[in-house]
Amino acid sequence: MKTLAMAVVGLVGFGAAGAAFAQCPASLSPPWSLTLSLQGTVSSQTPGYDSTPCRLRTALNQNGSPAAKAGVLDQTPANESRYRAQFIVDASGITLTAANRAATIFNVIGGGTAPGGTGNIVQTFLRGNGTGASLRFLVGDTNQGSLYQIVDVALPNQAGANRVEIDLNVAGASGGSMRYWVTDVAAATTDGSPTGTVSGLSNDVWTGVDQVVLGLAGASTFWRQNFTNTNYVYFDQFDSRRQTFIGN
Repeated sequence: MKTLAMAVVGLVGFGAAGAAFAQCPASLSPPWSLTLSLQGTVSSQTPGYDSTPCRLRTALNQNGSPAAKAGVLDQTPANESRYRAQFIVDASGITLTAANRAATIFNVIGGGTAPGGTGNIVQTFLRGNGTGASLRFLVGDTNQGSLYQIVDVALPNQAGANRVEIDLNVAGASGGSMRYWVTDVAAATTDGSPTGTVSGLSNDVWTGVDQVVLGLAGASTFWRQNFTNTNYVYFDQFDSRRQTFIGN
């Protein structure tokens, strides 16, 4: 039941759930090993959510390139065949109604690559769904011609923070699965009651989870045209584990 990465993050990060620091640490702290910033803004803001000392604040430059990014990298996972992770995302600072506005916010990257060269086992997008903000999970499955199963979930709290948790199992012969929870940040969750489950995945070509990226990247053209480096998306309370449920 080893904790892979409890979030105690510094100047470009955010605090762990229940942390009681008076202020954000002055430098990048484990589990984060690298800041990813290209034509974007990565910083911290106090306070965070649920009494954490600070939250991660990210934005991309208006009219930046498709490669623009603003986030942090965690390299502590070690080819994990079972990977559980949770974070808070708050997109209330941007207007996500049009379906053509989207950006990646959380990438789970494997030790191997699928045919076609992609190393992403799971990609999580923040996007408009025509009426509001939603998440789209692309969950790796080599049984699919596209290599991914797609799941869309509207954010329960359009005006504030939402809690996202995944429980990913990596296995071959259609034995892989991913459960996911997407709730208002104040809502209690239980291990046995996920928002949904994706099963029958053939995902062992990725071998296991080696690293994750949290922040903004891969934004659509319309995102980059319409949002500036002061249209922030916030993150907080990242936690990852091999086995145990994280919850609220």
